[in-house]
Amino acid sequence: MSDDHNKTPGSGQEEQPRETYTPASPLKRIWAWVGVVYMVIIVCLMTYMYGTGTYLHGIASLMVIPALGGGGASAVCLWLTSPQEGRTPARRAMMILITALCLALAIINLINGIPALLANFGG
Repeated sequence: MSDDHNKTPGSGQEEQPRETYTPASPLKRIWAWVGVVYMVIIVCLMTYMYGTGTYLHGIASLMVIPALGGGGASAVCLWLTSPQEGRTPARRAMMILITALCLALAIINLINGIPALLANFGG
């Protein structure tokens, strides 16, 4: 009687080929970090709500800033990872425009969001 289901790896079984490790693309890493930032913000907001019993109001403009940072970083990443033939002056101008727009909107939202956040603390 043979126990086929109790064989150890060295007892004549063929080894299966291992999958090779392929790291995530830089674009996926950017958006993964944006997700991490949002999770930290949500944990802080929930902790504050559980600790005080009140919600923070008027912070929507602060919640947009990580996505704007991810958008600007994505534009730069797509430009840097594109092949040399694809780096036309028009695409470079578009990358600069998108990055500048995301940066300007992030600054505007920061200027609007900080006073609204401080108003929740009685300031």
